Amino acid sequence: MIKTLPTPKGFRDIKPETAKVKREVINKIVSVLEEYGFVPIETPTIEFAETLKGKYGEEEKLIYEFTDRGDRKLALRYDLTVPLARYVATYNPPLPFRRYQIGQVFRGENPQKGRFREFTQFDFDSVGSEDPKEDALIIASAVKSLEVLGIKKFKILINDRSIFAGLPPSVIRIIDKIKKIGRDEVVNELIKAGYSEKELQTIESNGPTENLQNIFQELENLGISKDKYEFSPTLARGLDYYTGMILEAEIEEYGGGSVGGGGRYDNLIGSFAKKDIPAVGFSFGLDRLLEILYP
Repeated sequence: MIKTLPTPKGFRDIKPETAKVKREVINKIVSVLEEYGFVPIETPTIEFAETLKGKYGEEEKLIYEFTDRGDRKLALRYDLTVPLARYVATYNPPLPFRRYQIGQVFRGENPQKGRFREFTQFDFDSVGSEDPKEDALIIASAVKSLEVLGIKKFKILINDRSIFAGLPPSVIRIIDKIKKIGRDEVVNELIKAGYSEKELQTIESNGPTENLQNIFQELENLGISKDKYEFSPTLARGLDYYTGMILEAEIEEYGGGSVGGGGRYDNLIGSFAKKDIPAVGFSFGLDRLLEILYP
């Protein structure tokens, strides 16, 4: 037997049968997005480190950074959203700009089931409009994509980051863990951080904001069934750049785990463009989708 070199931890080879299925999944989602008016772009795998840093909160520690022979500080892209923000600031495409992109992203985290250090994201975003119709379009695109893949038991969880106004990021991150570690453990972590169960109870007592009510009305106008989405007041999402509506897609066959997420990020592009450019988007984790569809 020939002894071969292993791949680094968290990185893997994709065999022909898996690569073929992956391409089929991509093509099905593309068919939905192009029907809704999204167009494709591509951005580099490597960005200047300063382009990525300062955008992800505590998750920034997972960025792969290195220095090239010219002593330039570079990094492997952490997601496809920040590169999109740089792209829009650089090329000033006509707005609203609806784009999709499929590409490899890299995170130096502990590999586990469905999570790798290199994985494929499928992003789609609408840039240039604050209209709740664009938020609804993103949600509808996620719903229709899951349906065209033949997934029946799923739910799009939706919240508004304004519900957490006044709470420090550390508390928001603890509350966001409620589905992963359970309510009791979230309360324990809040107490350890110098807070109490009251913070969680206050969040749980909230109803949909006026912004979300407008989005839900637009979803109804688009013909999206109410059983495909629900308001989830404890959903926070960890990335610091979200400013409004946030969402995650959960699939029952995956044990309720998330297979994608996103939200509104109205300030991120402005940090590059030096002017206000609102945006909202969503990203599928293709590797997780493939595990569900073809276990």
